[in-house]
Amino acid sequence: MNIWRFIKKLFTDQEAAWLSAKLVARSFYGQWYWSLNPNKPLVHRLTEGGSLLLEPGHSFTHCFYPGVDTYEPDVRSALQYLLKPGNVFIDCGANIGYFSVLANTLVGKTGKVISIEANPITFNLLEKNLKLNNFGMPIHCALTTESKQEVELFVPVEGDVYSSLRKGGLVKGESVQSFKVLGRTLDEIVKELGLSKVDVVKIDIEGGEINVLKSASYVLSSFRPVVIAEYGTNT
Repeated sequence: MNIWRFIKKLFTDQEAAWLSAKLVARSFYGQWYWSLNPNKPLVHRLTEGGSLLLEPGHSFTHCFYPGVDTYEPDVRSALQYLLKPGNVFIDCGANIGYFSVLANTLVGKTGKVISIEANPITFNLLEKNLKLNNFGMPIHCALTTESKQEVELFVPVEGDVYSSLRKGGLVKGESVQSFKVLGRTLDEIVKELGLSKVDVVKIDIEGGEINVLKSASYVLSSFRPVVIAEYGTNT
């Protein structure tokens, strides 16, 4: 922290000064906590409710801690606007469960959250986070246009927050590992779960978003959910 800039903020923008101080304090706390517990996850309580386990060796923690509460603010705001108690939310590319946990606080006990993640490393932490918050339906698979076919998932060794069914974009370089993962369609999953409605679908799977939409003709035509999809030009 630049101390002179912080002092200036105290007089000109106290809200920004408070946020800066909180982030610095949280950063020091994380360093202290992991120095004493190098292999133990830290429980981070989200401002909207719910908690996340942040593992020191996982790249989500490396990329977004201590500023977890500012993670993808556009998607967070959209979910807060769209989701209501009793809604059904499908999180395609749930990662460690940030948006799933947020959604659970919004849909409540009468709603449902289905969390889909292909990366087996991240899926393990996703399951722990859903269990920590006493909710959820974690599903380990890759979303594809063909059902029940094994596919290859590419994951950077030093950045497993990102994974993709193809190399390129954020999944590139020499140190890329791969996993064999079951591919499934979104239609198949929804029918298997016997869902009578789907209100909001979030899709963020590093370049496979169009394939998810292609695999969801039944979901889209029958339930007409709001779809929040990542879009990028990475190839």
